[in-house]
Amino acid sequence: MKRLMNKIAYFFKKFPNYFKKVVNLFRSRSMSTQLIITIILLFTSFFFLQSLLNSQFFAKYYTTQEFNNIHTDLINYIDDMNESDSDYYDLMYEFTSNTNAYTVITSGNFRALISSESDYTIIVEDNVTSEIYTVLIPDNAYNYTLDETISLSLYEYNSEFYSPATITTTKNIYNNPTICSIVACLPIDGKVIEINKPNNLNYVFADNSIINQELIKLSGDSFDITTHEYEYGYWYKSEDGPFDTLIFIHELDWNYVVTIIPIENPNDIISIITTYNYYVYMTAIVILFLWSFRLSSIISKPVQNIELVAREIAALNFNVEAHEYNNRENASLTRSINLISRNLKETLETLNNRNQEMTSLYEEQTNQVALKKQLVSSISHELKTPLMIMQVTIQGILDGVIPDEDQAEELLNVVDEINKSSIMIQDMLQIYRLDDAKSELEITKFSLSNCIYHFIDDFDTVISQHNLQINLNIKKDIMIEADNKLIKRVISNFFTNAIKYTPENERIDIVISDTENEAYFELINYGANIDPENLENIWMPFFRGKDSNTKQRLKTKGTGIGLYLVSEILKAHNCKFGIENVDKGVKSYFYINKKVE
Repeated sequence: MKRLMNKIAYFFKKFPNYFKKVVNLFRSRSMSTQLIITIILLFTSFFFLQSLLNSQFFAKYYTTQEFNNIHTDLINYIDDMNESDSDYYDLMYEFTSNTNAYTVITSGNFRALISSESDYTIIVEDNVTSEIYTVLIPDNAYNYTLDETISLSLYEYNSEFYSPATITTTKNIYNNPTICSIVACLPIDGKVIEINKPNNLNYVFADNSIINQELIKLSGDSFDITTHEYEYGYWYKSEDGPFDTLIFIHELDWNYVVTIIPIENPNDIISIITTYNYYVYMTAIVILFLWSFRLSSIISKPVQNIELVAREIAALNFNVEAHEYNNRENASLTRSINLISRNLKETLETLNNRNQEMTSLYEEQTNQVALKKQLVSSISHELKTPLMIMQVTIQGILDGVIPDEDQAEELLNVVDEINKSSIMIQDMLQIYRLDDAKSELEITKFSLSNCIYHFIDDFDTVISQHNLQINLNIKKDIMIEADNKLIKRVISNFFTNAIKYTPENERIDIVISDTENEAYFELINYGANIDPENLENIWMPFFRGKDSNTKQRLKTKGTGIGLYLVSEILKAHNCKFGIENVDKGVKSYFYINKKVE
């Protein structure tokens, strides 16, 4: 490693000189030579970088990956062990069966505990002879239960125990019939009358050299375990032995659980990868070196032709065309050059047209800015009056100018002016939200058909008082996707204006229909028309039509920016809308897409 670092330091020390030589070589060589050198430098640099990364970072990366692969299962295993009532056999068996790991329970000084039972056995009573057999269990993949009936083929293991050749319940649990061809087997049918398991798996790993080596290290004075502490206990990597191991130590009541996970030696993996890369990169360099001559010819010839055509175009000669080649990239490039040559004049004409469009757009934006300024100016002017009224009234009360009996009425007027000013400010804020490109509509799906009934109920008293006839032609369940509150604001404004300006005993027609993609709202109030000269101005801020009945119909005056806000809402929803005169009446309408595009 030290030699490698010295070579790297020497390389970076000489790098400026190497770089100058490469630049000079490129300047003096043809395209084919440059291509060859580029390929060689590319592969050399990549191989050097990969070798450096492998030697410096792969070992740590590999250990981290192995740590992550096993750690979640290990922590779950430790948690289950701590919740157990000292019977650890099944937990240890399941963990070691599912992972490539060794695990033992040790005392506080890292001595492996001895189990109360050294073997896993069951005692079976023969149903026919009532003989008792103590059977060694070779595999714990099946959980036996007391009084369970099983069939076995047994052979004598020693004077105390029998070993099974086969074990069968409802299925074959264990099957090794070849043993019966070597030794005499005894078939029996019986029931399980006793189950004896060790409380841990320590006896299985008692002779394991890796475990014994680590336990000796842990129990000695030369190894300080506290330097390897982490969140859940202790862990370290051991490189003593034929392969590397990850050792985890976790507390279990007053004891420890020591888990050892063998992993491959990263240096062996790096050596294999590096050797393999030698062959891969060398083979690739040789192949690319042989092909580079052909590639350089294919690349350079079309480029030279295109260069000549580009010079003609730069000299404003648009009648030249580059030759097309079979190569896809070169053919695409030549077609592009030819397209530039053929369409440059048309492009200049298009630019002139775009300039005119930009001029129109600029004028439109200027008008919008002027309108916004006018709106701010008008709102400022409109707010001065209620503020002056509030100031004069309150000052009059404070100075004692207004008699006590009139103060309540005057304060109600102040509240009324505050409410009107508040509504005007809310409308103004809504207008600026709609104008803000960052503001988004709160799109929901709702029934346009049901909206109108809400407003009819709200104005039922006024409608009845003035004998207004409401004719509804509403198609049921017309669903749209839009901002519910804003669309209701639009309908409310149209409906309020209709009630204001419809004479007594006249009618108001409301139509809601749809097509496949659009919904249509229409409201016609009869008995009055709008002056044709004012039809365009009604969308302007603070334009109000004069009507002697306005105060009689609704107690609240409009803010003067209601229809302007309506237009901004409908524009934000990409709606077609309008207000126009019809025979003896005024029609307000809008079209809205059923689904957001």
